[in-house]
Amino acid sequence: MEPLGKLLPSPAVSTLEWFLRHAARHSPILSGMVADNMRRAGVHSAEAHRAYFSQIALHIANALRLFGNSATPARIETLVRSQIALDSSIENLKTLMAEGRGVLLAPAHTSNYVLTLARLAHEVPVTIYLRWSKDQQKVRLKHNWCRAAGLQVVLEPENAANPTSRAAACVDVLRSGALLAMTPDIAQKRDEGVPVNFRGHTAYLPSGPASIAMLAESPFVPLFGSVSANVQTLYITEPVRVQMRSRAEGGRQEAVRLAMQAWADGFATFLTNCPEAWFLWADSRWTKVFRGDPEYAGEPAPRRVDASAEAVAVEHVE
Repeated sequence: MEPLGKLLPSPAVSTLEWFLRHAARHSPILSGMVADNMRRAGVHSAEAHRAYFSQIALHIANALRLFGNSATPARIETLVRSQIALDSSIENLKTLMAEGRGVLLAPAHTSNYVLTLARLAHEVPVTIYLRWSKDQQKVRLKHNWCRAAGLQVVLEPENAANPTSRAAACVDVLRSGALLAMTPDIAQKRDEGVPVNFRGHTAYLPSGPASIAMLAESPFVPLFGSVSANVQTLYITEPVRVQMRSRAEGGRQEAVRLAMQAWADGFATFLTNCPEAWFLWADSRWTKVFRGDPEYAGEPAPRRVDASAEAVAVEHVE
């Protein structure tokens, strides 16, 4: 993606965007999967289905534009400001940041997310925690995207690739007063995630974002977006204070579950209001959720989820 972005001239990127918008929508397998998932989630319409593929094409084209202009920040800022707007609720982030305990920002994978956090970073510094991976080319690509978008990066060292050190590193970032972005909309297996009620399904989300917010005593803030005329407007919903509950009330497990349910409720509203804005309609894991695959959906088996630092699984922006 990065080399292609640096090679293609602007008119070629626009032509590619047009081609992708039409080709993807008429791809029988991909188009059918998106339509089926939208129907199972109760948000399908011909207009939303068509608009989704326009957003996907725009997303890919903007990734190329971002890398193609990585040496000219002024052009990136113009691109970002032309396509991403901020709702008045974003001002509340500055108030939360002023509390000095950091903010755990929990954005959904909205289409055009290659630009959304870049726009937010114009108002408040945004930090991304990038996990170590054997695929260092993938890590470099994400790192370069973050740098081009003006995001601050915490790179996980190879010897820190375990839940305990990840949690500790993220808590340290928050306790320094930073805004740390972590994406909760990665569908988990039943025996790995936190159960939430979601549009008539029992889905499983990662415990990491809410758990780390609780450990750092930082507000947990959902972030979503709405699209109109190819401009996405970002907004936050009510911040969640993830507080430890008594053993009789369910302890850490219940505190994390309630926080993730609050996020899932805002997520469901976001999909109702603007389904075309969600990037992951064709994700294989979410497809299993919508189709009721017992590995990813259905009532949870009795088990104990420990949300302590020793058991936190950290998710990151994809």
